[in-house]
Amino acid sequence: MKERKNFCKECGHSNWYHLNTWLEELNRHLLPQLKLPRQVETVFDVAFEKIFTILKIVRFRIDFSVADIPLRSSCFIKEMKKRGAVCYAMQSVFGYNNHFKIEVSGKTFRFETLPLAEFANKYTTKIVDDKELTKRHCKKGGFPIAGGRSFWFWQKRKAVQFSEQFGFPLVVKPRGGSVSRHVTTNIQDSAQLEKALRHAVSYSPAFIVEKFLPDAFVYRATLIDFGFVVCAQQVPANIVGDGISTIRKLIDKKNNDPRRGEPHQKQFTLYKIVENEATKKLLAEKGYTDNTTLKNGEVLYLQHDPFLKLGGDIIEVTPIVHTDNLKLFSDLARFFDIRLTGIDFLAQNIAISWKNQVCAILELNSVPCIELHHFPSSGIPTNPAKALSDMFFKYYL
Repeated sequence: MKERKNFCKECGHSNWYHLNTWLEELNRHLLPQLKLPRQVETVFDVAFEKIFTILKIVRFRIDFSVADIPLRSSCFIKEMKKRGAVCYAMQSVFGYNNHFKIEVSGKTFRFETLPLAEFANKYTTKIVDDKELTKRHCKKGGFPIAGGRSFWFWQKRKAVQFSEQFGFPLVVKPRGGSVSRHVTTNIQDSAQLEKALRHAVSYSPAFIVEKFLPDAFVYRATLIDFGFVVCAQQVPANIVGDGISTIRKLIDKKNNDPRRGEPHQKQFTLYKIVENEATKKLLAEKGYTDNTTLKNGEVLYLQHDPFLKLGGDIIEVTPIVHTDNLKLFSDLARFFDIRLTGIDFLAQNIAISWKNQVCAILELNSVPCIELHHFPSSGIPTNPAKALSDMFFKYYL
């Protein structure tokens, strides 16, 4: 993957972005998050929009492209246009941001990235976007979670002591954030733990240490208005042999797939395979080099973690999800009373009931990556954007 100067290798954002994530996290914990009536929020949105427009700091454009905005927003807007909506994207002096305006049925609606219908929820999104609060609420509802504890950056020494008593292997992740930014998995000893803590704290002032569940896959379930459920499996970066091509040629072929881009490019769901120390170790363990020819059908994993930013695959698995698991996801969304959410679920096999295997709810996201289901690397694509449009017309009009 081509590196961008002054950008974090881990999350693909500007190094200054980490300051922003710190401030957001501190603000989330130090200041109360108010759930204002919908009408009040609209008044504030309109007022700020007029001020910034008059000052020529922002403007709404109708001629934006897919590359200008997040792909999840693009999926939703495309579906809304089919229903006659006129859509605008906000462009600031620094470029396009994640704010949008939609005109439909003679009314104007504003939202950030995706419409959440948060005004219809019992709770604010704070409980969902805070991984520690999510774990506590899950525990209260009797949902499966991985054991662990949260700490602040000044408690790193305490975190080390807890971890050594809790036992390895472990996972360390920022308390806020999404898409696996600055997450370290399968931590086996104190040296790896110290490195993982520094890694997490560079992104967030608070972090979580929790148990690592081996031999399990990460699944992303997207829930819309409680009833619509789709699920995709995240698979570590890999190549499949054809009995002819070398490892080098197979990697290059996969990276040249037009569906794959760089993590900072908004129009992609899949990203190019990252080759790093983990890749070298995996090859060395098998005695392979770039010039090794894989057997036909042989699967070679090039990363341990299934992170998309490392070139992982997305397999749409909705048709094989066990009914108990579908109910688990729906029950979870209802317990949190959230009408749009992405659930990260760790399990050995999604086709087996969660009651009969070791599993855990990892986190919930209030602004899920619905594009994963529209553009998987394999499996039959689903259409959460359509369900989200249905939800929009149900709650907003």
